[in-house]
Amino acid sequence: MNRKALVRAAAFACVLSTAAAAHGRDNNEAWAEKMKDAGKRIWVLDGSPVHNVGNLQMHVTNWGAIGSYPSSRFPTAEAPSAQWPANSGVEYLYIAGLWVGAKKNGIPVVTTAAYDIEFRPHPTDPLARIYRSFEGAPGGARYPSPPDDDKDGLINEDWLNGVDDDGDGQIDEDFAAIGKQMFSCWFTDFDPTSIQANPEHTPLNLFVRQESYQWEEEKFFNFVGLEYKIKNVGTEAIEDLYIGFFADGDAGPRTREQYWLDDGTGLFEGIVCAQRGDNVVPIRISSAYFYDIDGDEGATPGYFGVLFLGHDTDPLGEMAPKQVGITSYQNFSGDQPYENGGDPTNDFQRYELMSKNAKDRNQEVPRDYRMLLATGPFRELPPDSQLVLQVAFCCGNGLEGMKTAAASAALTYSGNWFDIDGNPLSGVNGRETPVYGPAMSVEPDSCDADAEVLSAARGEVIWINADCRRELELWNDVTCSKGNASFTDYQTGVNGKETQVFWLVGSAPPPPTMRLLTGDRKVTLLWDNFSEVTPDVSTLEYDFEGYRIWRADGWDRPYGTSVLTGPPRDLWQLLEERDLINGVAPDIEFKKPFSEGGWEYEPLVELGAEKDRILAYFEESVYYYPMDDVPCPPGLSALECDTLEALARYSLGFEGGLKYYKYIDNSVHNGMHYFYSVTAYDHVLSGGVPRRVGYFGDPSSNFQYITPLSDAQKSVAFEEKEVYVVPNPATTRTMEPWQLFPNQDDPTGIKVEFRNLPRCRSTIRIYTVAGDLVEVIYHDGSGGNGTAPWDLVSRNGQDVTSGVYLFAVEPEDGSFQRAIGKFVVIR
Repeated sequence: MNRKALVRAAAFACVLSTAAAAHGRDNNEAWAEKMKDAGKRIWVLDGSPVHNVGNLQMHVTNWGAIGSYPSSRFPTAEAPSAQWPANSGVEYLYIAGLWVGAKKNGIPVVTTAAYDIEFRPHPTDPLARIYRSFEGAPGGARYPSPPDDDKDGLINEDWLNGVDDDGDGQIDEDFAAIGKQMFSCWFTDFDPTSIQANPEHTPLNLFVRQESYQWEEEKFFNFVGLEYKIKNVGTEAIEDLYIGFFADGDAGPRTREQYWLDDGTGLFEGIVCAQRGDNVVPIRISSAYFYDIDGDEGATPGYFGVLFLGHDTDPLGEMAPKQVGITSYQNFSGDQPYENGGDPTNDFQRYELMSKNAKDRNQEVPRDYRMLLATGPFRELPPDSQLVLQVAFCCGNGLEGMKTAAASAALTYSGNWFDIDGNPLSGVNGRETPVYGPAMSVEPDSCDADAEVLSAARGEVIWINADCRRELELWNDVTCSKGNASFTDYQTGVNGKETQVFWLVGSAPPPPTMRLLTGDRKVTLLWDNFSEVTPDVSTLEYDFEGYRIWRADGWDRPYGTSVLTGPPRDLWQLLEERDLINGVAPDIEFKKPFSEGGWEYEPLVELGAEKDRILAYFEESVYYYPMDDVPCPPGLSALECDTLEALARYSLGFEGGLKYYKYIDNSVHNGMHYFYSVTAYDHVLSGGVPRRVGYFGDPSSNFQYITPLSDAQKSVAFEEKEVYVVPNPATTRTMEPWQLFPNQDDPTGIKVEFRNLPRCRSTIRIYTVAGDLVEVIYHDGSGGNGTAPWDLVSRNGQDVTSGVYLFAVEPEDGSFQRAIGKFVVIR
């Protein structure tokens, strides 16, 4: 860890000088207070943008950095940084950031996202935040689905940014949704606050779109993919440009002191065998990585890698590299000056390393390492043009596991090829890359025996085989068993397929929208049929088979996790599974009414006879005005109206129609911590007939947290003696079943519960036997919640001591009597 890292990272909020000498992980209360003020601005600092549907949980930011600065005073520090396995508390990354270097008027200039934060979201634009989506989301269609969501003749012109980009009065109605979890944001390098915080920063006038993706299936869940579209919005061309990542890898459990001091780093470049369909295929990967050298006695077995998957290339090698890859890999350790191998500290040094066509040797001496990997040069980026960079962060068990995860990322990124232009002359003979005229003396296939040379005038296109050497390398490789594959299986630009669609894999149906309702010793799950009405993104087949209901018990909030990131994978238990009756096991029917033992649920029954009349109004409105939202009648909530419109559309067979399901779990205990998930899985079709199960959704893709609560007592049956404290006595042993690891919001991790409180607003006062007021708790039981927790911390912020405590519950509703009781705390 660079000892000045955190101060630099904080500079965006408090405009500190980057020459300040505070240690990155030191307690700096003044700095922390300034960060609280920064958190009120547009920066997403609450730790919420964490990819958590896979096994690698990664925190992303809206200023180009990846990671959460764990074990620091940064506001995001408690969020997973690059935690693997998910919710294990074992991290592999402190911070990583996008770097873009170029020459401006002949002078080297580099914009960084870490450590110096020179990329920034607009500080006053409320739309400059992080947006979320997933494959199958409304407005997010892409090839091979009909990609023009709003049918205006344009494709994905309204990208996911909260803005009406195409001026049609709609927002984010036509974008490309990728993965089971997708984040999207944007930032620039020319905001005035960046220059104020970094006086030596010279903007390149870049506007950057950042998207990140994750998948839930086991084959794909050990990596996170990212895509950057880097646009020159200035008035001058940028020359000799390099793009890359600076990364500070820290591998080890958060609970270990200075776990970042015994790491190693290296670079792997070579062939990895990967499964594609029924064949094993060779994949060439180039990945820089970190790892813990001694593995922390088995606690830190992972290797964490960063690899470039794609960027602009030039088959002629004139304007960009001929092929995708890392051209510079540099590593650093300790606090040495730059001249002695330390970190670069100014743009001249940064650019020198990015443009250095060299790769450092692997480092196996236990230390705290950073690394820089870059690619280029890109000779020119004219105004209003852009470069694209695709990256993956991956993690696996040992070097071999990382290589497997990297190969999976590469296969996922490569997607599939399609015939989109309908031109029989394109995408044939292995020629997949267009060269636009004017172009002279272009060899269309340098790997065949023909000495053919072509030229193209302006407006003409020559299709060439730009990747022929890679194809031959992989075909001739003997590392992997080819099975029945032919050379055509290794080629692009065949069968008329000229267009590559990236980040495309067949996967389980998207999970349904789910809702949990708490009750006294029960939890009710409600979900819709979204999984059933969404086709497979790769095959476009409706291949839904069934649902699985999951529950996780025994969670104790390991350090670096929260209810937002969920439980470890080994805590999930399958409660029940049901599917379609079609000959594919288990053939347990769910499509029958809940009252008859099925899962079908009829919502809004509390509307009584009015429901049918209102639903008829919604059906009529939808029938005559299918493109419009139905006006919500007075007296109904927005949630009720959304449900009624979904039911109406389902009844009419219109797009957007949904039905609902219900499941009740009666095997829970009040006050305990539970996670629930409803996932979907599909079947494999053969000749249009379901033959066997296919992909299974993972419970991490769709979980919610809940604590069952006692019901509030109604006034007509209220009994003061039924108001009590659990556990009583409160000891280490009796509180252990629901004890959590402390965090900033819950510094003790323990609690007692006041139960069976009145169904109204009440004030709970806690006293010592001597009559001293210890704490005051305000509780609103008017909605039916009869439980109020207390963390055994007094109103003075001190842990209470052993002793007998008295409590008084004073209802605001005069129809309830005052309740008095006592309980014991034994420390």
